[in-house]
Amino acid sequence: MPSAKEIVYKGLSFQEASELLHKFGPNESKLKKTSFWKTTLSILSEPMLSLLLACGFIYALLGDLEEAITLSIAVIAVISLTIFQKNKSEKALESLRKLSPLRAKVIRAGKKIEIDSAFIVPGDLVFLSEGDKVPADGYLIDGLNLHSDESLLTGESIPVLKEETDPNNLGPYLESQKIYSGTKIVSGEGIIKVLFTGDSTSIGAIGKEMGEISESESPLQKEAKKFTMFFFLGALVVSVFLIYGLGIRNGNWMQSVLAALTFLMAVLPEEIPVVLSIFFSLGAWRISKSGVLTRKLNSIESLGAATVLCVDKTGTLTENQMKVKGLVSSEKNSLFEFKTPDIAEEFHLLLEFSILASKKDPFDPMEKAIRELGINLLYDTEHLHADWTLEKEYPLSPKLLALSYAWNSEEPGTFVIGTKGAPEAIFDLCHFSEERTIQWEKITETYSLQGYRAIGVARSKIVNSSLPENQHDLEFEFLGLILLEDPIRESVPSSVSECIQAGIRVIIITGDHAGTAKAVASKIGLEGYQESITGDELEKLTSDELDSKLDTVGIFSRIKPAQKLKIVRAFQKKGEIVAMTGDGVNDALALQAAHIGISMGKRGTDVAREASDLVLLDDNFSSIVKSVFLGRRIYENIQKSVSYILSVHIPIIGMSLLPAFTGDPIFFFPAHILLLELIIDPTCSIVFESLDLEKGDRYSSPRRKNSSLISLSRFILSFSQGAGVLALLLVSYFWLKQEGHNENQIRSFGFIFLVVSNFSLMLTNLTHQGGFISILRSLHSNVFWIFFLAASALILSFQFEFSLRLFGFEKIPSDWIFFSIGLGLISGLIWEIRKIRFFA
Repeated sequence: MPSAKEIVYKGLSFQEASELLHKFGPNESKLKKTSFWKTTLSILSEPMLSLLLACGFIYALLGDLEEAITLSIAVIAVISLTIFQKNKSEKALESLRKLSPLRAKVIRAGKKIEIDSAFIVPGDLVFLSEGDKVPADGYLIDGLNLHSDESLLTGESIPVLKEETDPNNLGPYLESQKIYSGTKIVSGEGIIKVLFTGDSTSIGAIGKEMGEISESESPLQKEAKKFTMFFFLGALVVSVFLIYGLGIRNGNWMQSVLAALTFLMAVLPEEIPVVLSIFFSLGAWRISKSGVLTRKLNSIESLGAATVLCVDKTGTLTENQMKVKGLVSSEKNSLFEFKTPDIAEEFHLLLEFSILASKKDPFDPMEKAIRELGINLLYDTEHLHADWTLEKEYPLSPKLLALSYAWNSEEPGTFVIGTKGAPEAIFDLCHFSEERTIQWEKITETYSLQGYRAIGVARSKIVNSSLPENQHDLEFEFLGLILLEDPIRESVPSSVSECIQAGIRVIIITGDHAGTAKAVASKIGLEGYQESITGDELEKLTSDELDSKLDTVGIFSRIKPAQKLKIVRAFQKKGEIVAMTGDGVNDALALQAAHIGISMGKRGTDVAREASDLVLLDDNFSSIVKSVFLGRRIYENIQKSVSYILSVHIPIIGMSLLPAFTGDPIFFFPAHILLLELIIDPTCSIVFESLDLEKGDRYSSPRRKNSSLISLSRFILSFSQGAGVLALLLVSYFWLKQEGHNENQIRSFGFIFLVVSNFSLMLTNLTHQGGFISILRSLHSNVFWIFFLAASALILSFQFEFSLRLFGFEKIPSDWIFFSIGLGLISGLIWEIRKIRFFA
């Protein structure tokens, strides 16, 4: 009977694999997409669209198909745009598929075959070698010096040595025995037995959690929703009395309902969502000029209010690329400058044998860094040995974290051995005395606290003898330490300084050790928040305990993916507006949950980019700072635009209520409201988007979380401006009516007056601290084209029989037109006197 190991190495039979594939499904993410009808119904729940549909239905019942079709087209357009935007968000989960390799080598029925990774099932035996991407979660049953780069999951840039376990081991498994889907093999080779596939893997679990996390609404979205709902509920009460009053007065209940719906449309500030979309779209275009791609437009506003920036160290603050920063041969002899190849012989030897302790064509990032420096400094010397052949490899093991390579040298019968590894392992191989061990441990600790990764290097030589089986049997000579570092990005310190000056607190969240994180914090200028919390400590803290520590902690180390999400939520609970940067799969959950998720474009994974709100296309950390100031500018201009929208709503609301008091026909139709509030008003609002910051310097503190979009003083001013326009419109209405003019003529005069007054109110609201003339000089020429297009839309509405019927217009004399234009300009620009009075 064959041994258990031989049986396992035969792998699954094809029949067993087929049954398991049917049971567990393909080895890929199982995505659930929102149905078209469910998405459509959620969009139609918006009050404005419901009102448009109701008005269209009533017009159809009354036989006015032109009005019904016009309103229906508006609804269809809004639904189409929203569905298009929602479909784009589902790319985040779809990108998880790209983390799995397309092909994998497995053992089936005792044969080594290559299959599509989607067909891998639990129980499969998968071959892995240097450079492979792991296709599923499993444990190592046979391996040689297998190192896995798990930075996508853990955030730690150092490759992890994996340890074998019995093929029949049913668990639990040590962390050093587990291999995770989506990670990369950087050195060695081995065979793993698959435990989990698809959504059951670690990456699959992250994908499922991403689907369950609800994205945070931006503060502006919440406030706009509250602002709109306040107006809508108030108008709903008034509309009930409006229906009753008109129905009793004229007996036409259908017209009464239509008048009430028109009033609701007039009151509901539905331009605000349109204006937000315009501002955010143009803001995204402006931000893209700074090297930032905006994936979710509402994040632009939140960025301007950000108070906490949670930064992933690896690949965000650092380059995620190991480099040799120093050579240490003794306590007093070290080298940190590599500008010239003219260095001491002891450093020549240190580099020579660190290269001999590495592969000739390495994949491991540390070995690449060592080889790159060695070639630069040892070029054209006797210390490089490209023609030597490898005789034997002594791999790393959990018991001895050191590896050795024995080479056939140019001398017959002579083997030269290069060894490198954890400093304590090299000290052991070199048989250090207790005193010397303590001395070098202190040296190593000193450099570790500075953020360096220390690698010990030693050499050995055997003449006319065979190589021993165990590297412990070799006689080693200690040569020194190689100091490696994942370097800080060059622009990070100045960018972090700008963030701090702008009132944004920077928090480091990393999977690395606390010492490394503290060293990075010192180098980038985060001296004020050196207190740190580890992942294990975080698990033990209650919600209240964590809350009490957030004010002083600046570093979270040894953090797992779920804990990053916990940290983001904790800051949000304290009322902070949280921005989170990251580039790995381990960041995806926190990126999606944060108010603003910022991923790296070049080095970031697809999952991180798709889960984020903003993508730094050039991975330039300083671009975040530019985006913050643009976010503040956009918010201030939104405030001006909303103030303007509020003021222009007042006369529309007043004229919609007029029939309830006078019994006259409806002055404004739904088509008028649609034209004013979805075309002309938003067009005018675009002008506000182009304005620069009017007040506040570059480093002003973020606005308070509970600050209102419209302050009480601004509300009173906007209401007064709108009330003034309404008063002039009512006076004109009753005067023209008394003169015997018909409703269509009065409506034409009133609509021209109202459109022009909107323009004049827009001009006076461009600035709160000076005349609009100075602002106009700085506006782009395209703004004046906007005026022209809006005026053209007004003129065209009087040129066609269809539009005259649709809007209830009638052509009026030219002197009426000029009078209405002049009156409209006066109604808004009169408020310029107030600026001279109070701000001169």
